[in-house]
Amino acid sequence: MFYIKILILLFSLNSFVLEKNQIKEKLKEIIPDFIEVTNIDVSLSAEFYSVELSDGSLFYISSDGKFIINGDLYKIDQKKLINFSEMRDAKTRRKKISELNREEFIIFKPQFMKTEIFVFTDVDCGYCRKLHSEIDSYLQSGIQVNYLAYPREGLESETFKKMKTAWCSKDPQTSLSDLKLGKKIDNINCDNKIVSKHYNLAKEFDARGTPTIILENGALLAGYHSAEEILEFSDR
Repeated sequence: MFYIKILILLFSLNSFVLEKNQIKEKLKEIIPDFIEVTNIDVSLSAEFYSVELSDGSLFYISSDGKFIINGDLYKIDQKKLINFSEMRDAKTRRKKISELNREEFIIFKPQFMKTEIFVFTDVDCGYCRKLHSEIDSYLQSGIQVNYLAYPREGLESETFKKMKTAWCSKDPQTSLSDLKLGKKIDNINCDNKIVSKHYNLAKEFDARGTPTIILENGALLAGYHSAEEILEFSDR
């Protein structure tokens, strides 16, 4: 991945707002030829554009083309900080989750849904097992749990084979539950690429462990959180 090491870059330009195509042309002068600018958009602050590169890099450039910021962009608002970068990332996660076919999830549905979460899970992860052991608490709290596969040890691991078995099973809920209880079940191999797809999406979201929970609003929660905590975060 291409990392911009210079946090502030001065361009020899006058101080005025540049159009997106002008910004793109200036960026071509400083990024390698094999990397493309895939998107330039007005950020939540009108003073900056957000820029996405084809290698997944994200950064900000000032609207006059004089400054580049590589990192989170914050606004001070009434004695509190607003993280524009996280708001942008949440929007991206929400969009990408919405584009998935819901038949790809292993879903545990409450009788009456207040909210839903999208959980990148690993059947051999201790805290994933803890979360699943409390599945009734989530459902009774009105939380729908949509599981996505994230075998942390990679796509060649034994965990990957187990998780593919769950997603290929005729009864994926039972298979997933049994695997999280440590039960041994016969491996099932099928043609679907769902586990690999979810794994790559988790990497794209920079999920650094399991469980990784995505709320309805796109916010990311790392690690285990109780049903009560999920509802508190969802109300913010």
